[in-house]
Amino acid sequence: MSETVAAHNTRASLAGSSRRELLSSVAALGASALLPAQSGLAQNSGAVRKGKIDVHYHMGQRAVAGKERPARRLNWTPEGAIEEMDRAGVAVGVLSSAAGGGLPQPRVWNESAAQLVRDFPGRFGLFAALNMPDTDGSLKEIEYATDVLKADGFGMLTSFGELWLGDSKFRPVFEELNRRKAVVFVHPTDAPCCRPAVMTYFKPPMSGPWIEWPMDTARTIFSLMSSGTMREFRDIRFIFAHSGGVMPLLVGRIKGLAADDEIGPETINRFFPDGVENEFKRCYFEIAQGFAPVNFEALRKLALDSHLLFGSDYPFYLPITPTKGLAELNLPGDLQRAIERDNAAALLPRWNT
Repeated sequence: MSETVAAHNTRASLAGSSRRELLSSVAALGASALLPAQSGLAQNSGAVRKGKIDVHYHMGQRAVAGKERPARRLNWTPEGAIEEMDRAGVAVGVLSSAAGGGLPQPRVWNESAAQLVRDFPGRFGLFAALNMPDTDGSLKEIEYATDVLKADGFGMLTSFGELWLGDSKFRPVFEELNRRKAVVFVHPTDAPCCRPAVMTYFKPPMSGPWIEWPMDTARTIFSLMSSGTMREFRDIRFIFAHSGGVMPLLVGRIKGLAADDEIGPETINRFFPDGVENEFKRCYFEIAQGFAPVNFEALRKLALDSHLLFGSDYPFYLPITPTKGLAELNLPGDLQRAIERDNAAALLPRWNT
């Protein structure tokens, strides 16, 4: 099937697509269908710009007939995206596909995103997509994305089917990611147990991102910690979207189970030998939709300041939104600079200048 036909079929299938479906559908669009052939904003210089580093940044897609949605979502262009970045003082958007139902064939998306990085040097980074249930394919994609595409890290979902990231099936992939000291950005999705279609309290226009995605983020953090994956593969730097979902509110509850007569400290220590709080501190978090004072302070009481990163969730939210949200927190200047750029620059060598 030609790229033109594939792109047409994808656009047709998107009639009625939801936020959950939008980003994963981009994978079917080849680079020529997604990106402009040439852009006036493409820069010859790959010099690293000063400004915020946005680690939660998605590509949108071309317009779908009959759909009235913000242009930045369904008529996405690199030029428009860069204009929004400049308006908010964002120097770099690290592209990731990790949303919706996943990418059965991530190579197409990875190639398209890598082309965008090349066409607009210094403005976009890349978290390459992985289809975790395909172990052999993931191992090949890790090698290709690292050695050929020069990806900054990898993007994956909180769950794949009925498996969360701590499942033993994913061990070979994490072994390789650990060997490469990879950065892994984790984005929530609709888990089979809790899709809106089976949750009776959901009413249109409610969807998974309202409350289920923050829950799924907590589930996968818990699975990575309790399975020992996070302890064993210490050289993987995990970044969790949306301030870790509801997990900051559950750490104390889990720790407190040691006082339960039927559970006790021995059980808790078996699952979390380094301590629940210490394991949580290994995680990195981006703050998209998590900069309300109550949410932010809950996270900051547990996470290291050096592990807090700037994220916008563009194109669903404008980069100016977290920019204003951070400013309203009245943080010390050095902490705000660390969140906006320095912490990510320390994590991602390409931007550490």
